[in-house]
This record gives sequence, C-alpha cells and structure tokens, in this order.
Amino acid sequence: MRDRERTGRAAHAAAREAPALTTRALHPASPLTAWVHGITVSPHIAMREAIAIRERADVPEAREGGPYVISSALRTLQVLRAFAEPPYRLGLTEVMARLGLERNQAYRSLKTLEAAGFLAATDDARFTLGPAAAELQFAATRSAGASLTEVAAPLMDRLSEETGETVHLFMRAGDRALCVDKRDSTQSVRLVSVLGRSFPLHAGAVPKAMLAHLPEREREAVLDRLGELPRYTDKTIVDRGRLEAVLARVRAQGYAVSDEDFDSAARGVGAAVFGEDGEVVGGISVGGPSYRVGDEALARFARLVRAAAEEISRRLALAGKL
Repeated sequence: MRDRERTGRAAHAAAREAPALTTRALHPASPLTAWVHGITVSPHIAMREAIAIRERADVPEAREGGPYVISSALRTLQVLRAFAEPPYRLGLTEVMARLGLERNQAYRSLKTLEAAGFLAATDDARFTLGPAAAELQFAATRSAGASLTEVAAPLMDRLSEETGETVHLFMRAGDRALCVDKRDSTQSVRLVSVLGRSFPLHAGAVPKAMLAHLPEREREAVLDRLGELPRYTDKTIVDRGRLEAVLARVRAQGYAVSDEDFDSAARGVGAAVFGEDGEVVGGISVGGPSYRVGDEALARFARLVRAAAEEISRRLALAGKL
C-alpha cells in the first residue's frame, strides 16, 4: 500500500515539473499561425489543430478594432465600401491602391464579396456593386423612419389616380437607379416591375433624368463607359454625342422621356428628385404600354411628373428627411 502511494506521489510531482505542451510542438505552424495562435495548453490536451485556449501575454493583438472584431471581415467590408465612391467600379490594382492592401488580401476580399453577391465582375476585369448590395440599399431605404419613400407616398398615390398608369419611385445607388416603390396600374395591360431591382443610368425615364443631374465628374464617368452598357432595344442610345444632347434637353425641360429605349413596348416620363443639399437622390416616373401612351398622354404625364418631383424635393428640403 505504501509503495503504491509513493509511486502516485512521484508521478504527480513529475507531472508538475514537466514542461507545458504547446501547439507549436505538436503542430509546427507558419509564422502567421504562430503569431495568431501562440498559445500554451495543459499537458493532457492533444490537439489536431491550433485552437486558442489561453493566449500568451507576449502575443500582440491580432485584430483591428478590439478583441471582438474579425479583422478579415472588417477588411472585406472596407473593400465593399470603396465601391460607394466614384467611379463605382474598381479592379484589383485600384482596390490595392485605395486601401493599401496586399494583392492576396484584396483579391480574396473581392472574390468573397463576389461569391456573396455584393459585387459583380465585369468584362474588363473590374467589379461593380451586385444585386445583394442593391437588396441592402432597398432594405435600408424601406426601414428608415423618415425616408424618400414616406415623403413620396402621397405624391405617388395622386399620380396613380391622375394617370391610371404605373408609377415608379427610384433611389440613386451609386451609378444605378434602384426601384424602391411603385403603384401598379389597375388596367389589365400594364407595366410590371420588381422592387429592389437596379438599372444603369443611360436608358429609361428616371435613369436618364438622374444621369442628367449628376455632378459633371460622375456623369462623365458613366458616359466614358457607355459602350459597355446594355443596349435594351433598337432605340437605346449608345452614342455619346446623342446621349449628351438628350441629357442637356432633360436638364432644360426638367424631365426625361423613355420612348421604347428600355422596353420596346413601353413609353413613360420621369423626373429627378433632389435632397436638401441639392444633390440628386432619386426620381419618379409614370409609364404604360406604347399603344395606350400617345404623344398627348406623354405631354400630360410630363407636367404631372415634373410637379410631383418638385414637390417631393421641396418636402425633403424642408424636413431634412434624407
């Protein structure tokens, strides 16, 4: 009995004196892994992977912004935010230059955002905001306590009653027009649209109205890549000179006409809406099937749409809603 007790005490003492087992001894790590996972574990724990149990005091903080911030996720979100500024489309080297990232970091962030739908690749090896970004923009707009949609709602109702045609409200999302609200026509044949869908600014009534009133630098950035934008119908303007002339006319008259340049069977009128700072924030439109919307109807719609857009802009400016 005494022999067993002495043996037990000796084993216990040996265990106390044994050096601590580290993940580095079990699982040799790269310099990066050793820096992040420089930990010490109890002698009886065998680990297949380097898992942080108790951090050493001499290991530097591995995360930006505090212990609860995932640095790689934060970096990826910073890459996404870079697309909120002109020219709204960036390539790998441009992202690296803007954010000071290494090539591998920038590439992994871009591909992650693309896989999640927040970015979409272009034919010229660049990226633009994708449908998931538009969905978030739409949700943010709808959930805001005092927003463009709330201010515009009664004006949209009135336009719908006055015209009997479909009314759309758009919000600017970078270099695209995002559909955030609508009033469907009660007629059996009518325009059909999807809330949350976004469109480039070179075709359609509201997109062209918005493009016409963008700051010159941002407007030029859109026109510079006009040849890359979709040609929806035979009437879609893809010639820069012609489109510039149309935009000048839009600025002069206060509204834009879509005469089958986006949908070959639809016509409509759209006008830009401005925020309290005078910058274009969206637009409102009325449209319907071409066979029902003749020149007289277009002229009447133009007066109504322009008045509605001006009233929405006035209310936004007075209330400071946007």
